Amino acid sequence: MRNKVSPFLALITIKTYICMNSEMKALLTGYYLELGLTPSKTRMKEQVQARAAIMVALREYTTTTAIGKLFGMDHSSVVHHCRKHDDNVLYWKGYAKMFDIAKKHCRTLRYKSRQAKLKTVRLEINRLKRIEQKLIENLNPLLQ
Repeated sequence: MRNKVSPFLALITIKTYICMNSEMKALLTGYYLELGLTPSKTRMKEQVQARAAIMVALREYTTTTAIGKLFGMDHSSVVHHCRKHDDNVLYWKGYAKMFDIAKKHCRTLRYKSRQAKLKTVRLEINRLKRIEQKLIENLNPLLQ
C-alpha cells in the first residue's frame, strides 16, 4: 500500500522544485560570470573543469538527475564527475580554484530553498485562516 502525500505537501514539493530549478539556473549564471566563461557543452579544458566543479558542488544540495537536467546531460555524467573529484583536485591544475568558487555560489542555495519553503507555508497558513474566518462567519447566523 502506498503512502499518500497530502495535496499541501505535494504543492510545497512542486513549488520548491520550481524555485530550486530557477535558483540553480541563476547560480550557474553567476558562477560562469565570475569565471569569465560562457557556458558551453564543448570538451575544452576550461569548460569541462567548470562543469565538473559546479556539478560536484551542487551534488550536496540536489540529485544527480536534477543536476544532469540543468546541464542537458544524463545523471551518469554527474556521477562520473563526483567519482573523479578527488583526483581532479590533486592533479588538474585550476580545478581546485573553480571548485572553491562553485562551493561559494552553492552555499546560498540551501538558504534560498528554505526561504521558498517558508514562504509557501506562510501563504498556506494565510489561506487556511481565511477559510476559517469564512466558516466562523457562516456558523454565526446558524447559532442565533
